[in-house]
Amino acid sequence: MSLFEELFQPVSAGQNQLAEQLVLALLVAFVVGQLNAWCYKWTHRGLSYSRTFTQALVLISVVAALSMSLVASRSLVAVGLLGGFAIIRFRTVVRDARDTAYVFLCLICGMAAGFGFYGTALAGAGIANLVGIYLHLSEFGAWHASDNLLRFQIEAAALTSAGFEALLRRFCRRVSVVSVDESAVPGEDGRPVCQCAYRLRLRDPHLGPDLVAALKQTFHVEAVHLLVEQQYEEVA
Repeated sequence: MSLFEELFQPVSAGQNQLAEQLVLALLVAFVVGQLNAWCYKWTHRGLSYSRTFTQALVLISVVAALSMSLVASRSLVAVGLLGGFAIIRFRTVVRDARDTAYVFLCLICGMAAGFGFYGTALAGAGIANLVGIYLHLSEFGAWHASDNLLRFQIEAAALTSAGFEALLRRFCRRVSVVSVDESAVPGEDGRPVCQCAYRLRLRDPHLGPDLVAALKQTFHVEAVHLLVEQQYEEVA
């Protein structure tokens, strides 16, 4: 119990950090950062994964712990850190909101370890990653697995025909239009051409190739691209 209570006791800001406390803070931050990074890597979906970003999660935890250890030892260091961070300009664009959440998680865990809240850092990382694993396994917020994205190029006259809609309905349970853009370059015969994107739910997941073949044969569509995995929609 004494060890458990010591883990959740902060380092006194009025005392100088001992070498053992600094090493322990950095070690806890490193362990917590790796825990967060491994959970992020395992639960990541899509093609935006970056090895350097995953490594940065571990480094952020260690750097945050080091900076907080300096602040805990001398309060005047906080002013210097604020000035230094104001000079640095971070140009990395974080596209995924989930990536931002992991950046904040690693930053807060590293700060907790730097201040001496070792138990808080470990418990916080564990609970947050358990939530992340639950959201990953339950596919919380995901579209139905059979939802697909269909992109193609077709003549405007064929797109407005009743037969085109009937063909889609024959293969799909649900059809919704995502976008229809008229191309600046007309077709070979000078007729207007449209760039289209449809969200589909196939009656059978294996009917994708048959749908593409029917579109090419009946309406002579071009540049057909059927995404069978919803998680890859970002690169469409």
